[in-house]
Amino acid sequence: MGSDDEPWRRRELIRLISEQTVVVRTEGSGFGTGFLVSGDTVLTCAHVVHGHTSVQVLTGGGAVEAEVVATAPESRGTGAVHGFPDLACLRLRTPVPGIGVWLGHQTPPPGDEVVVHGFSKHTLEPGEQPDTLHLVVAGQSSRFVRLQWDMVVQGFSGGPVLDMRTGRVCGVLKASRDERSPQGGWLVPVEAVRDHFPDLAERNSRAHVPGTPWCDAALGRARRQNALFGASRGGPRSARDTSAQATPAQLLAHGVMPFVDRPERADLLAWCEGEADHRLRLLHAPGGAGKTRLAAEVCGALTRRGWIAGFVPKDAPVRQEWLEQLADALDTGLSALVVFDYAQARLEEIVALLEHVDRYGPERMRLRLLLLARSDEPLFEALRSRVDDPVLPETSVVALPRTIDTEGNPSLARRAFAVFADRLGCGWLSPPGRLAARAEWQDSVLDVLALALDAVLTLRQGHTWLDRGDPLERVCDHELRGWHALVAAELPGQAALAGPSGARLSDGLLLVPTLAQGLAGPALVDLLQRVHAAAFPGMPPVHMIGVHGCLRALYPAPDGRVAPLEPDRIGEILVRRVLQRPESSGRASAYLAELLNASTSGSPEVRVSAAADTMETLARARGCTAVGRIESHPSHAALDSALREAIAGRPEVLLPALTITGGLVPHAEPLAALALPFVADGSRELLESVDRHLPDYPSGLSGVAVAVLSRLLASAEAEFTEDRQLLRLQRLIRYSLRSDDVGGRDTALAAAREAADLSRDLVQRTGRHLAEYATALNNLSLLLHRADSTVSALAESRTAVALYEQLLAQTPPGTGQAAARRQVFLLNTAAALSTLALLRLTDGQVHAAEEEAHRSVDLCRTALPGVRQEDVLLSCLEVLAECRQRTGMVSEAVHTGGETVVLLRDLAERQPERYLDRLPTALYRHARGLIRAGAYREAYLVLREAVVMLGGLPGKGSIHRETRLRSLRALAELCTEVAEFSHERVTWVTELESLTHQAP
Repeated sequence: MGSDDEPWRRRELIRLISEQTVVVRTEGSGFGTGFLVSGDTVLTCAHVVHGHTSVQVLTGGGAVEAEVVATAPESRGTGAVHGFPDLACLRLRTPVPGIGVWLGHQTPPPGDEVVVHGFSKHTLEPGEQPDTLHLVVAGQSSRFVRLQWDMVVQGFSGGPVLDMRTGRVCGVLKASRDERSPQGGWLVPVEAVRDHFPDLAERNSRAHVPGTPWCDAALGRARRQNALFGASRGGPRSARDTSAQATPAQLLAHGVMPFVDRPERADLLAWCEGEADHRLRLLHAPGGAGKTRLAAEVCGALTRRGWIAGFVPKDAPVRQEWLEQLADALDTGLSALVVFDYAQARLEEIVALLEHVDRYGPERMRLRLLLLARSDEPLFEALRSRVDDPVLPETSVVALPRTIDTEGNPSLARRAFAVFADRLGCGWLSPPGRLAARAEWQDSVLDVLALALDAVLTLRQGHTWLDRGDPLERVCDHELRGWHALVAAELPGQAALAGPSGARLSDGLLLVPTLAQGLAGPALVDLLQRVHAAAFPGMPPVHMIGVHGCLRALYPAPDGRVAPLEPDRIGEILVRRVLQRPESSGRASAYLAELLNASTSGSPEVRVSAAADTMETLARARGCTAVGRIESHPSHAALDSALREAIAGRPEVLLPALTITGGLVPHAEPLAALALPFVADGSRELLESVDRHLPDYPSGLSGVAVAVLSRLLASAEAEFTEDRQLLRLQRLIRYSLRSDDVGGRDTALAAAREAADLSRDLVQRTGRHLAEYATALNNLSLLLHRADSTVSALAESRTAVALYEQLLAQTPPGTGQAAARRQVFLLNTAAALSTLALLRLTDGQVHAAEEEAHRSVDLCRTALPGVRQEDVLLSCLEVLAECRQRTGMVSEAVHTGGETVVLLRDLAERQPERYLDRLPTALYRHARGLIRAGAYREAYLVLREAVVMLGGLPGKGSIHRETRLRSLRALAELCTEVAEFSHERVTWVTELESLTHQAP
């Protein structure tokens, strides 16, 4: 607990416990203390109510009659003091509001501080008055616990004992029996309360959950929320106070428009609060679809329900302190939603978080990671390649619709117009007549909002609104006009910033904090000066401290920083404008070079990482994102030229940075084209630096990987040690895979053969590296199979399987890294067995194929659940179903085919873009097995589902067309076998004839 927050926590706990502490008054003058454990139940000491069946309880709301419903022990006993545990349970005849104190689970250890609230007649005022004791746990005293330090006087018996470390009530105070020496007392431990009143304790536990005042104070939820996610409770960073006059872009970015509910909000909340361990969800959509706003609303809803939830600050998960704070919060039982915006640029942070909580987090925890990105690939593939499989159980990948189904674009535009007009003090304006019609043409939420905002801003200035062009471009125009006006007002004597050309120059300065984010005041001023000096040599100097003041006035961020332009699509528009106009960027290559080299760190890794952040923004502006990307723009040539020159000036930093970015955007081809000339001429040291950052999965950089690996493999080794030989082997395998990606089958096969020979030699000479040998042989067998060399492929595949099984036998079940290694070997063995089964099928060895396919499925089910486990299991089930059909095991084939469809349905629901295309083919194959088993009705229903699904899938390729043709033929034939569907035959025959006459 942070020292700054501890005084507040103590005050809050003391306030809460004082509200739950009551006077227990018996007939005559007898009284003691008790405390509420629910709205209708009070705990106290049995000796306080001894001899009474009813008492009076004085609460904050007045006197309430109560019955003594249970005591422990039932009789006092014969000793000088009431026997253990000396507890009594009272039931209020009229319940009071509240849920009582929060009972702990264990007694605090010796030396811990405790606070007792009660009532006594030993205060400075007459009568029974609230009183407080501060005590220290001394240790065990028979079955009680001795407390010492403060004076325990008559009246405190039955009071709640608050453990200040846990913030929970750890027992009941039993006062000293010797009034002449009242130093210290005894604690009835909370374990005794739980043992003698288990139902009451269980009710109390269920009532105190995160989101209730006592639980939140004890666990420090507000402090943890602030430490992990900042002061904002859910939602992205706020650039400025909402009471200030926001810029046009900020009106779009910072929640001025009330959130329009959409079905995905309820779906995300259900995912977060569900019982299944779906730890990670990737939510992707093009820019402007509303991902960030949706996530912010979900965070807000969850924090109101007792979670900690928010957007992760940049680079927080690479700090050990932040990771420990998250693991500590999860360890207390708090649930957490962690949101990564721009997830494609934050892979290292995501991996660091997943690995830390998997290693140090509690065994059972409710942690949800929501990744927001513009596309699912190659980010998802990158995650799979970096994170141990069990760390990502049942991951879901969801595409967010670009518009809101629950409210049409015209209605949204009209509402947005009213909101923006009211916010800007011109609520009398009426929406232009063409607004609704124009909104119909917009393909994202952000575009609709920008359209409405542009209409308001234009009409407010007394101009005619023209319903044409990109509304975000027009909002960017409004943004720049506000910037120009501020600069002109605040820096009137700056000749360089005067007039139209000066305004253009200021646009380039405005872009700097967006391309080099997170710099504090002096560092940003220095960068502004460097950028201007490099891009505009010989021009008059600019008062950059004043420029920085203008930036801070419009775009303030915490710690004296300047926030980037948001929404990010506005920033991308400005990137294209600035680089297209020499008045804004001057010598564009020098302009970009300074921004890409903004980091002054002495660490090469930090400089590369900072450059990669800038490169990611440039890549988005260049059109390297998914749907909605701008494939052609006049600025692209200028951007490419400037980047090429910037890389030439500092390739050791910028080429690795480009490689990092290219591996995480879906359309890296423009970046690959920039990289290839430098790869062709680069030094070995540069090539090795690039190689360290190349993705080990298919991507837009596969051609770059082939070029880099080709040169590295061709260069002579100074000394061929075991480590260098192993490195060459790993490069050969990757070279083979990436060559296959780009269609170089012969090159891929040659590299695979060399890798197999080299790995065999390594194993023979060292007795190690069996895993690499098995991987090389498995890769070779697949490539030989594609080259129609089935006999050779079978031989290599059998050896690969034998090696994987040997590795698996040498890796018994364990925990930690041992468990991760076993998971890899289990799935590698299963995949290799499935490949071998396919090869045997090709060779006609159907029975041996079925046995190996069956073993592969068994191994998959032995592995821990995870993304790769699901993927491998699906492939193994598909092969097993085919093997069983080919061997005549009809009922077994139907069963396995059904299992395949069930798993594929689940995967397609969670990751539709990855698996939905495979479902119709699986349904067709399952139906084929049902027909062989004579289950015609079931086969008909399955085929009908396949045909309907194929009709709705976009981008119908040759495989889909063939599957649809076969399914329609089978449906037409089955209509004659299943009478209840005979009337549908005309439909299928008509559709079949239509599809047959269509060009493939």
